[in-house]
Amino acid sequence: MHTPDAIEASFIFFPQPQLRGDPSHVGLRYEDVWLTADDGNKTHAWFIRGEDSVDPEQRRILMLITHGNGGNISVRLDQYREFVDRYRFIDIFALEYRGYGLSEGNPSEEGIALDAVAARRWIDDYIARLPEGRRPSIIYFGRSMGGSVATRLASVEHPDGLILECPLLSIPYLAKTITPWRYLPIERFIHNRFDTESYMREVRCPVLVMHSEFDEIIPIECGRMVYEAAKEPKRFYVIKGAPHNGADYYDPDGYYAAMGDFFAEFELMGSATPT
Repeated sequence: MHTPDAIEASFIFFPQPQLRGDPSHVGLRYEDVWLTADDGNKTHAWFIRGEDSVDPEQRRILMLITHGNGGNISVRLDQYREFVDRYRFIDIFALEYRGYGLSEGNPSEEGIALDAVAARRWIDDYIARLPEGRRPSIIYFGRSMGGSVATRLASVEHPDGLILECPLLSIPYLAKTITPWRYLPIERFIHNRFDTESYMREVRCPVLVMHSEFDEIIPIECGRMVYEAAKEPKRFYVIKGAPHNGADYYDPDGYYAAMGDFFAEFELMGSATPT
């Protein structure tokens, strides 16, 4: 018998247990990481290394990536490669959610929030072992539902910058605006709310919101409302001609230039202009 929470989760989370490959398949150096969340759940992640620098003054970026509600961390191997090719001195921590890929457990908003906190704890431990003066900029990059995960984490574990791609405003907002059940008062019964707008009000770092012009899943007005909830400094970029998925394929130069400009403007990285 399915519980109401399990039924709700089946409409929100679409995990894939099978990985499509690993970062070595696109020529990247990486290590498997296993995290233990505060509730004991074991969660998988990849720590992907960018290009090494011989310049001790070169500031790196360490980007924590939180993916959307479908697939797993292997879905965007091509983008991990693109980040390293364009920004060079960037390391990536790709977090897998509980119930996705190789991770244990079942997905829920609260559980995934614990996974994200465990990821930040690992990052802090890693940075503490680096030589003095080599601290990287910590950037959270969340896509779609992962935008809410990243924003919630940023509201309590502050990064140096937050980048969101096609973020949802909240699950109740989508339920009452674009679903077949929008005429029913179902939003009051939703437990996995992913209220990005509320979390954003507690964020204390520069924010870049990028949203697809023709997003058919999360309308661009959601991205604009998330942006409006953010404090300055903040930037908004429209991904021209793009739908929800694969947005970076439609305007790759503009997409990556917007990120590079964000890194440069807020001095998050040396030589941040993409190649």
